[in-house]
Amino acid sequence: MPNRPSITPLLLLLLIFISSCKKEKPKSPEAELYTKYCASCHLAPKLDELPKEIWEKSVLPAMLERMEVEGINEGANAGAPGFRPKLTFEEWVQIQTYVLSNAPEHLEAIDVPKADTLNQFMAKPYAVDEQNGGMITYLEFLEDNSQVHYGDLTGTLGSFNFDQEASKQIYQGKTPITWYSKKDSMEIISEVGIIRPSELEKGKILRKIGTDTLAVDQSFHRPVHTLLEDLNGDGKNEIVVSEFGNESGRLSLLIENESGGYDKKVLLNLPGAIRTVAKDINNDGKLDIVALMTQSNESITVFHQTEDLVFEAKKLLEFSPLFGTSWFEIVDYNGDGLDDIITVQGDNADISYVHKPYHGMRIYLNKGGNEYAESYFYPMYGATRVLSRDFDQDGDIDFALISTFPNYMEFPERSFVYLENKDSDAYEFSTKILEDPALARWFLMDASDIDDDGDLDIVLSSLTLGFTPVPDVLSDRWNNTNVDIMLLENLLH
Repeated sequence: MPNRPSITPLLLLLLIFISSCKKEKPKSPEAELYTKYCASCHLAPKLDELPKEIWEKSVLPAMLERMEVEGINEGANAGAPGFRPKLTFEEWVQIQTYVLSNAPEHLEAIDVPKADTLNQFMAKPYAVDEQNGGMITYLEFLEDNSQVHYGDLTGTLGSFNFDQEASKQIYQGKTPITWYSKKDSMEIISEVGIIRPSELEKGKILRKIGTDTLAVDQSFHRPVHTLLEDLNGDGKNEIVVSEFGNESGRLSLLIENESGGYDKKVLLNLPGAIRTVAKDINNDGKLDIVALMTQSNESITVFHQTEDLVFEAKKLLEFSPLFGTSWFEIVDYNGDGLDDIITVQGDNADISYVHKPYHGMRIYLNKGGNEYAESYFYPMYGATRVLSRDFDQDGDIDFALISTFPNYMEFPERSFVYLENKDSDAYEFSTKILEDPALARWFLMDASDIDDDGDLDIVLSSLTLGFTPVPDVLSDRWNNTNVDIMLLENLLH
C-alpha cells in the first residue's frame, strides 16, 4: 500500500481552525435597515435593551419625529435641529416590524446584591433654607473643607458652613444654578435658563467680580457644567462650558480676548455635554479636555490639545443611548500607573422609562495607549453619581453611588449605596445602605474632610423635583420635611 502523507501538528491545528469557523449569518434586509438608520446618529440600541411595549408606544414614535418618512411626515421637521434621516414608507414599516418582532416582552430583573446597614458613617441631615422639600441643583466643595457650595432651583447660589450650621448667600439669579467655578481671582456662575428640555438658548454664564456680576455676551443652551482652567499656560483661565441643550447643544470653549470679553469656540456641536475634566491624557505636556457627552450620542471623548487651544476629538468610550450615562471619574483603580475611567449609567427621565438591568456603575481599565476595556459592572437601577475614593484608608478605591431613579416600589433603599472594596483584583465589594434611605430624594454628592480628622466625609443633597413616578408615601414625606443636605460623617478616626 502506498504511504499516506502524514499530517503535521501545525496542519492539524489549521484544519481544526478552518472547520470550526462558521460564516457569520447574513443580516436580514430589515436588520440592515435598522442598523443603517438607527446608527446614523448614534450607537444603535440592541433590541433586547427595551421591552416591546416601550418600543411600540414611546421609542418608535420618538424615532419617527426625528426622521422624515415619505408619505407620513415629509417636510414636517423642516428647520428642526439635528440630522434627520430620510426614509421611504416601506423602509419605515420594515424597521417597525423588525423591532416589534424581536423585542422582548419584559426585561430581566437585576440580581440585587445583598446589603448591610452603613455603620462607617453617621448620618446628619441639615436644611439650608426654610422651605420644605429639596431644591439643590449644584453641590461642591471648593477651597474650604468645612464649607460646601450649593445652588438651587430658585437661582440661589450659597454656601453652608458645617461648623456654624449656617448658610450664606453668594448670588441670587433668576433661573436654577447648575455650576460655580472658582479659581485664582475668578468666579464663574452658570444659570441653566430653562431646566426642562427646550431648544431655547436662555442660559447664562456670569463672571462675579466682588459684589457685581457681569454676564458673558454669548448665548448658551442649557449650560450644566463649567470648567475653569488655564489650558495653554498663558496665565489666563479658559472656560469650558457643557451646554447640555436638548436636540441641539454643544461643548464650548470661552477664550478671553484683548478687551476683557470672551470669544466662543465650539469644540463639539452635539447635545448632551454634562461634565469635563482637564488632564494631559497623552502625556505630551499639554492639557487635554475629557468630556462626557450624553443624550443620544453617548461617549467619553477626549479633546487632545494639538496646538495652542487647538483640539482634536477622539472617542475613548461609546455607549448605547439607552444607558443614560450621567457622570464619570478618572482614577487609577488598580494602581498600575494608568488612569482608568469609572462611569455611572442610569438617567431614566426620558421616553424609555423602565427599570433597566444594565444600569449601574462600570469600571473601564486603561490597557495602554488610551484603550479602555470594561472590567467590572455593579448593577444599580438609575445610578447617576459616583465618588471614587479610599474612604476607609486601606489602600484601595471604594465607591459611593447615588441613584436618582431607583426602583422605589421594590428597592427604595437603593437610592444610595456605599461599596467597600474588599478585594480590588477580584472586584469584591461589600454593599452598605443608609439606615433611613428614604429621608430625601438624593441627587448630588461630594466628599471632603469636613471635621478635619484625617478621613473623608460625604455630603448628599436632595432634589424633590418630580422626574419619574414615586410612591405617594415618599413624595408626601419629602414635600413635608426640610432636608436639603445630609452629612455622612466618617467614623474612621
